[in-house]
Amino acid sequence: MTSLLGQQAGASPNAIQPASLPRVLIVPSTASWIIGQMAMHIIRRFSDRYEFWFLTDKMIRLRPDLVRAMLPSIDFIFPLSDKGYHLLRSAARSTPLPPSLLWLHHVTTWNPAMLEAMRNSAELIACTQGWRQQVQLQSSPGLPITVVPHGVDATSFHRVASQRRRFGIPTDAFAVGFVGSKTSNYDEGRKGLDTLHSIIQSARTRIPNLHICFLGLGWKQEVQSLREQGISANYVGFIPQTQLAAYYSTIDAYLMTSRVEGGPCTVLEAMACETPVVTTRVGLVPEVIVDGVTGFSAEVGDSASLADHLCALHSSPVLCRQIGAAARAKVTASRSWHETLGNLDLPLARMHARSTSKPACASTAARRAAAELIGAVHTVDGLLWGLVSCWQGLVSPPLALRLVRSCWEGYGLADVLRGLALVTRLNFRPEAMRKLLEEAPTAPPPAVTVPKQNPQGSGVSAL
Repeated sequence: MTSLLGQQAGASPNAIQPASLPRVLIVPSTASWIIGQMAMHIIRRFSDRYEFWFLTDKMIRLRPDLVRAMLPSIDFIFPLSDKGYHLLRSAARSTPLPPSLLWLHHVTTWNPAMLEAMRNSAELIACTQGWRQQVQLQSSPGLPITVVPHGVDATSFHRVASQRRRFGIPTDAFAVGFVGSKTSNYDEGRKGLDTLHSIIQSARTRIPNLHICFLGLGWKQEVQSLREQGISANYVGFIPQTQLAAYYSTIDAYLMTSRVEGGPCTVLEAMACETPVVTTRVGLVPEVIVDGVTGFSAEVGDSASLADHLCALHSSPVLCRQIGAAARAKVTASRSWHETLGNLDLPLARMHARSTSKPACASTAARRAAAELIGAVHTVDGLLWGLVSCWQGLVSPPLALRLVRSCWEGYGLADVLRGLALVTRLNFRPEAMRKLLEEAPTAPPPAVTVPKQNPQGSGVSAL
């Protein structure tokens, strides 16, 4: 997670900005997990051509008044889930929604709410050609569907020194990493935990020094159960984005047992860190994994083959290194976010052409407020996420505190204060926002140069 008083900068901080940029309201489910990070990559990639405003599902629920104030000046909305679309529509009440560009990442059940969001969207985004075909079968004839593959930032994700003590992994263990939130498995067993346990039981006798290391939320009971069976395991919890490369570099293999995925980005992250991947053939896996060359894959539920692949890696450190090097070469050549998000060029341009809102009036104050809103949303969304996760028993209070601090990485005290004021309605007030978004500048505004890190000063915007 990176500072966002800063992410409305385009290709160059000194570039001359146009007097008016199309306004886009982008809505990830959360600010700091995978989908939130994808939203940030989109903002970085296109902020020289679009003015991005940023809300999450939680913020829409807490500030529907802010949504209604913003919508008349928004050219189009960009929900990154069907849930985000419905929350916007509910918050809008009688205010018409701008055209919607809906991104569908994965679907376990084609429920009526999802189908309705698709029908009411002007365009759809799918993550793979396979998902595009599935979406096409469910969508209205002629509705544009663009494939935008998931990507990876290979400059941030690369192999670094192993840090076993830091992540609680025994020095002499063959460490298998498992990344995700346990709550995702409540979605019809999507994460394949039954397959995971079958693999562990099959591999434990063939890999005497096997260790399972969980990263994400909700794995405390899983670890306890494995330990009661005499299987070495630990639970890392939630870590900042800047520590993920160290995690992938520390484990010996990354295991994914999912039944349904749009990506996942975690496969690309492990590959970029030269960590061998053993995975089910879902999402983008068939596009990036060549068996025995860039990783290993098997059909969904084939625990025997997945266990055999882990054993093959355990028995050959040379094979691990060869696969790791080939995996990184694969993703750096074709899966950088900058390259994959280039597929959004045409959909974004078409969405702007469909806009029925009044012409956006660019101003330095509006762009600064958009950047400040992103920082405020990131910090308060992370705070609420930690509190709710602790209340639900997914994490202990110390882990909840670490989760919050991880979500705040790269943000300053000013962002935290703005975030608290956002949810208490002390700033980003509706009337002030309407006035800000509708006022015309007296002269073409200069480019807003945004620092890489937020200033650490205090103070809350009076918007």
